Amino acid sequence: MKYDVIVIGAGPAGKKSSGIFAKAGKKVCLVEQNENHVGGTCLNEGCIPAKLYLESVSYLEKREYLKSCGLESMGLSFNIETLREKKCSLINQMRKGATQSITKSGIDLVFGKASFVDLKSIKVGSKIFQADKFIIATGSLSKEHPVLQIDKKSIITSNEVFELKKIPSSIVIVGGGAIGCEFATFFNALGSSVHIVEFTSSLLPAEDKDVSDTIKREFTKKGIKITLNGNISGYTKSCEKIVLDIETKKGLIKEESELVLVSIGRSPNTEGLSLEKASVKTQKGFIKVDDFLRTTNSNIFAIGDVIPTAALAHVAYNEAKVAAHNILSNSKEKPSQIIPFVTFSSPQVASIGAREKELREKNIEYKATKGFFKSNAKAKIKGFDGGFVKILSDNSTGVIIGGAMVGNDTTELIHILLVAINAKQTIDELKDMIFAHPTLSEALWESLNH
Repeated sequence: MKYDVIVIGAGPAGKKSSGIFAKAGKKVCLVEQNENHVGGTCLNEGCIPAKLYLESVSYLEKREYLKSCGLESMGLSFNIETLREKKCSLINQMRKGATQSITKSGIDLVFGKASFVDLKSIKVGSKIFQADKFIIATGSLSKEHPVLQIDKKSIITSNEVFELKKIPSSIVIVGGGAIGCEFATFFNALGSSVHIVEFTSSLLPAEDKDVSDTIKREFTKKGIKITLNGNISGYTKSCEKIVLDIETKKGLIKEESELVLVSIGRSPNTEGLSLEKASVKTQKGFIKVDDFLRTTNSNIFAIGDVIPTAALAHVAYNEAKVAAHNILSNSKEKPSQIIPFVTFSSPQVASIGAREKELREKNIEYKATKGFFKSNAKAKIKGFDGGFVKILSDNSTGVIIGGAMVGNDTTELIHILLVAINAKQTIDELKDMIFAHPTLSEALWESLNH
């Protein structure tokens, strides 16, 4: 069967791009490995279930504060089986909606494993499909640890967290990035003894030092144990516990735990695609693309987690839009580089644009202004006044070029800076605006006016 465009992968990137093609009147085929994976990792085992789990335990975290406000009947208990059922219901509802949206758009949704046969053909099962253009959007998989072997019982990835039927008494989380910090928040709120082991010298290592230090301090207050510059060199396992060998600068640590969660990032999902038959090259496992998302075969584009850009659903959406536009118009549009990075830990973390360490490395003169939630009335009303807002601006022009936040709802607040950066707004222009009172957003205004 012949199509104008075939999109491989029905996650955020694939669904978005195929919809754009269908709206443009193109004959489109969207291939997904099975009907239970429409929506990709984000919907089925990533963003959506993770944020549901975090939202659920956020109410437990506020129990003592709410009691202090007069809510005396706070006999909340937690049933992980009920949460798991709620998660399944939510995913099924959203997946059904996504599938209906795809088919109503006139897109042919085909289930099965796709592999290239030649430059313009793929095979799905026993059928051959041809197209003038292709988009590869097959997403990513949990990265394998060089020492720890995933057994999906006592050593798990984030996928298996959503299938747990009991809360572990203790858990070691290997990896202190966004996913590791989010699950540390989850298990800590449920009363598990939590220990994060991070290979680098800071939690959330991509963030600036003041952000990482603040998260480390707040996690320590919650009783979360943190080992930085830690490397898992070995382990022993019995039916009831795991003992990890953790190499540190101070020597070997033996850590006993009921559960180990491996959270060290994502790897591109390209196995079985037979990319070589389509003259599509990879580098370090990722599909090579140019600035316009074209692979080494100019008729094939790649987007989302299979290319070496930030593995985020909102990045994938943007790349889908750009790739589709470039195919439809034969143009050379580039993806946006102004990307919000958000971590739904407690407290939340968000950043956008330039980071201080990058500016220093490039010898760019900048100004950093900070406002602390400690003086913000709404933060106190919400029960947590820790953290800060930081705005970075060009020293010569005053134009806002970046920022970072730690605290209440910063995953929402960061979009104020998203708009400001895109509008090339200056700190003086932001300073002169009126922010409603009492709101968390006043912290941005306060950072420029204190």
